[in-house]
Amino acid sequence: MDRKKVLWLSACVPVKNGREAGTKTFFYYYEKMRGDSRFDIKMIAFCKQYLLEEAIEDNRGYDIDYIVYDNIPKYQKLINIESRYNPFNRYAGLIPNYSVQQLFKKLKSLKSNGYIPEIVILEWTQLVVLAKDIKGIFPSCKIVASEHDVTFVGYKRKAEYFKGINGYIWKFKYIREKSKELGALKHCDLILPHNEDNTDILIQEGINKKQIQWLTPYFNNMKDCHWNGEERSVLFFGAMARPENYLSAIWYIENVMPRIQDLKLKFVVLGSNPAEVFEKYINDEVIVTGFVEDVTPYFEKSLCLVAPLVLGAGIKVKILEAMSAGIPILTNAIGIEGISATTQKEYVHCEDAFEYEKAIRQAYKRELDSIGSNGQRFVNEHFSLEKSKNRYFASLVTL
Repeated sequence: MDRKKVLWLSACVPVKNGREAGTKTFFYYYEKMRGDSRFDIKMIAFCKQYLLEEAIEDNRGYDIDYIVYDNIPKYQKLINIESRYNPFNRYAGLIPNYSVQQLFKKLKSLKSNGYIPEIVILEWTQLVVLAKDIKGIFPSCKIVASEHDVTFVGYKRKAEYFKGINGYIWKFKYIREKSKELGALKHCDLILPHNEDNTDILIQEGINKKQIQWLTPYFNNMKDCHWNGEERSVLFFGAMARPENYLSAIWYIENVMPRIQDLKLKFVVLGSNPAEVFEKYINDEVIVTGFVEDVTPYFEKSLCLVAPLVLGAGIKVKILEAMSAGIPILTNAIGIEGISATTQKEYVHCEDAFEYEKAIRQAYKRELDSIGSNGQRFVNEHFSLEKSKNRYFASLVTL
């Protein structure tokens, strides 16, 4: 059987030790596909200068070309001004002009040298918005869109969260980006959102259901974690430099902690690089661990995990990981997005401070222990990376 010629275009490089959830998912599927004899893969990936050496080492022996986009002459950076500041930019400001220029230069060079891919995979929305133009270069190819998040959903939430001029700016960005994203997806033959909820959103927006297949995101399955909840602490998990995490943790500190002072619980924030604005909240009751190699002890000992997320879109890998550890999860609609678990069975749904207070008091009295074990069982039954990979690759073969 002839191998399918796959050209994979990615907004970041595949590295083994990537820390972001999206980069881990990307590397998992890329590594599996390059070991599959049905596919002949060529990749072009965007890369920051500091990652280039690591990427070359991790991908030695594979056909991959890199576009370094953050270490270029000043005169070349000038072309990025339009894509950064023009609200009517052709690609809604999702990808800098320099990056587009360099990518298309490489694609046209490939074509002039006789390379014609059967499938082009576009990894992340930044590249998905180029679908129509890439189809113009390779008219016979099938286009695959790997949508880690449906980006306009996150933009919409920022428009709703921020007030005043910032809210208006995000509303305009949301309208503009949504139009570009949906328009690009209509040029794609297979669309891969990374959670089931985003599948429903795309169908509601007019995307053909037959073209959509959701992928299970990569997550660290902590099924061997032995949760006991013996420590008087509530856990928050996430990279604390990201607004969706530190703003959510601040909301909990300001709105929930005053209501449960009598319980004398610690709030343990398991996350690296806290933003400067968050540092003033750190005290004897609010503990930020920084980066830790092994998160298992924190999951095993804490009473519960809270995720009162105020921003964000797409599936939250940290929720899957926490559920797989067997710790009771308290979260809201944003936190449980893409995870079809049942409240009061596999997690506890909380939207306001009163609901979080009530659930934490239940956890304190050990009334939520079965929630944790049910959640662990749910993840093991519904989020199989192996099954997801097999469905994905079978779909590529038949494109």
